[in-house]
Amino acid sequence: MQCDGFRMAWPWPVPDCQDRCAGRGLVRLTACLVAYLLLSLSLAAVAAQTNVFPADSLPAGQIAAPQARQISAQTGQVGRPDASGLIFVTQQYPPFNYLERDGDTDRVAGPVAEIVAMACERMGVGCTFRLLPWARAQQEVRTGTADGIFTIGFVPDRQQWLHFCPPLLRAEYGFFVRTENPLRYVTPRDVSGYRVGVYGPSLTADILEQLARQAPMTVDVATDNDAGFLKLAQGRIDAVFSGRENGLATIAQLRIANLRYAGWHNRVDYTVALSRRTAPEVVEAFETALRALHREGELQRCLARYGLQSAYPDVQGGKGR
Repeated sequence: MQCDGFRMAWPWPVPDCQDRCAGRGLVRLTACLVAYLLLSLSLAAVAAQTNVFPADSLPAGQIAAPQARQISAQTGQVGRPDASGLIFVTQQYPPFNYLERDGDTDRVAGPVAEIVAMACERMGVGCTFRLLPWARAQQEVRTGTADGIFTIGFVPDRQQWLHFCPPLLRAEYGFFVRTENPLRYVTPRDVSGYRVGVYGPSLTADILEQLARQAPMTVDVATDNDAGFLKLAQGRIDAVFSGRENGLATIAQLRIANLRYAGWHNRVDYTVALSRRTAPEVVEAFETALRALHREGELQRCLARYGLQSAYPDVQGGKGR
């Protein structure tokens, strides 16, 4: 439109503006410009309040992740994993899982971490591993902050908040002593009167507490897995009750030369467990991937590289027995 010798491109019609701007007076020109400015500012304010940006105009995950968390909080279940994948928690427990230096960063390594990663790849999702103190790791799975946990032994009470996958490997629990101790462990009476170190709270500590009811002994619980072996090496305790594989790996890492394995008490199957808050279809997809790895021999080959044997059950009718 033409207004006092200036052509202004209006984005929308303004009633009676042309009539008011028809004259050539400076006052009319000023009034016209003010009206244009006020109407433009008003429309911009409305647009700022109502405009919605498309998701792909923001960094990846900025919108999707909060939406996913909101849905899981409302329903109490986690649906099929989104682009961020599944979150697994674990603890420092060599040789099954441990922190390893990879260039300038630390990563969770070990046979069970490798098996979980292969299963997630079969599912077509990513997976994240977090190494935490054991009590905190269990709490994160209880609350649904994490989707799964490894390496873990079956305990009936844990079924209230965990879905256990079929066993992956079998561990042996027994006693470690100083090399000058001639002990050959056979029964709990063999360690009667001993002061025995154990890592806890844990399934290992629970087993030792049961043993202490059969034979008098002092149970020395440490929240650090290395602490008991260091105490034993220094002669501050008489024995350590531990998983054989974990004990040997810990002694090697700590470079302790005066300890030995004195004999086993029982064996426990270790596996991966998923939170009860994880959707059933995700659990089924993960277990299907594990069965495929077992059937193709990948699971066994992975464990064998670490000197471990598979305890995964035979497959019958597509299901683990």
